[in-house]
Parts: sequence; structure tokens; C-alpha cells
Amino acid sequence: MNTKDKQVIPKQESKLKAKSTTTDSGSSGLTDLFAMHTEVALLQSMARSKTLTVMVVVGALCFAGFILFLYKMAG
Repeated sequence: MNTKDKQVIPKQESKLKAKSTTTDSGSSGLTDLFAMHTEVALLQSMARSKTLTVMVVVGALCFAGFILFLYKMAG
């Protein structure tokens, strides 16, 4: 029973150390706040994926066409 306690303690200590290092590292304030915006994440993903870029452009054109259609029908 004493050997199990010795095995459990180092694992818990390593988890605590890992949590403390991840929360302290990479915190730069304003740049983190800017990077958390949805638009920034979308642009980063679009830069990596041509398919996503095409889908976003087609979606924006369809949305603009729908708004134009509604405007023409109302006027």
C-alpha cells in the first residue's frame, strides 16, 4: 500500500507544475485580446484553407444578393 502512495504523488505534482506553467506563459495582454476575436480566427483559418475562403466569399455574395432582393421587393 505504501508503494501506491509513492506512485500517485509524483503524478499529481507533475500535473500541478504543468498547470502553473501553462497559465503563466504567453500572456501578453493586448495581443491576446486581439487574437481572441472571431474575425481574426476566421481570417487565420481562411489563410490556411482555400475551400473555406471560397465558401465565405460565396456566402457573402449570396447574403448581399438576398439583401438586394429584399430591397428591390420593398421599393
